[in-house]
Amino acid sequence: MGTVDEKQQKQREYWNARSRTFPRFEEGDNNYEAGMLRHAAENGVDFNGKRVLDVGCGSGMYTLRLARMAESVTAVDVADEMLRLLREDAAAMGITNITTTCSGWDGFSSDERFDIVFASMTPAVESDESREKLMQYATETVVFMGFSDRMLSDVMQGLHEHYGIAPKIFNNAQDMRAWLDGKGVPYTAIPVKGQWVVAKSREDLVDTCVTTLRDYGAEPDPHFVEAHVEAFRDESGQYVERTDYVIEMIIWQKR
Repeated sequence: MGTVDEKQQKQREYWNARSRTFPRFEEGDNNYEAGMLRHAAENGVDFNGKRVLDVGCGSGMYTLRLARMAESVTAVDVADEMLRLLREDAAAMGITNITTTCSGWDGFSSDERFDIVFASMTPAVESDESREKLMQYATETVVFMGFSDRMLSDVMQGLHEHYGIAPKIFNNAQDMRAWLDGKGVPYTAIPVKGQWVVAKSREDLVDTCVTTLRDYGAEPDPHFVEAHVEAFRDESGQYVERTDYVIEMIIWQKR
């Protein structure tokens, strides 16, 4: 078993590679991130004027929205390339109340405490210690979003079969609920089902597929992957991946 530093370095390398094709912030009130933040607001979470910690912030798709409401946002991610994208978009938007910290969640440390701790779809929160840490840094509210089943990508399905890969089952929503139940912490759980439809260039989709397969330990043949993705080319020349998801937003108050 590798050390914490070795594990973090592997995670950083993977997510830095994913940053090449990772989605970035999109304006609008009708996209996925806007909808999820509406769920939070409808269940009593008010980010206005608050100090927010965004755990596993990625490229900042939520961070930038939160910063428009919050007093300040501290954005933490293991991947320095993800944070570079976030800072680039923040500068272009004239947003100046975001502080970025390049760190794995296990290694994160700060003397500051935050009104709201926000963690969306991050593999950084997978142990009891990492869940407890969310509580430690929150003074008011924790907002956690996790998968509650496999993510079913139409593009990746055939590649998993070809390379003999069993797709990961993501139980972090169920695990979080079980942990909260064990501690006697009341919470609100909001299930959300849907499908992500993402159009990419051929090169970007191949890059995403190869990076994902390598994370499973496979060494994919790029020529095979290139031939595989041709089935997902639409009339406009874009390559469209559709991913079914089941997500839960879990909200609880710091006691």
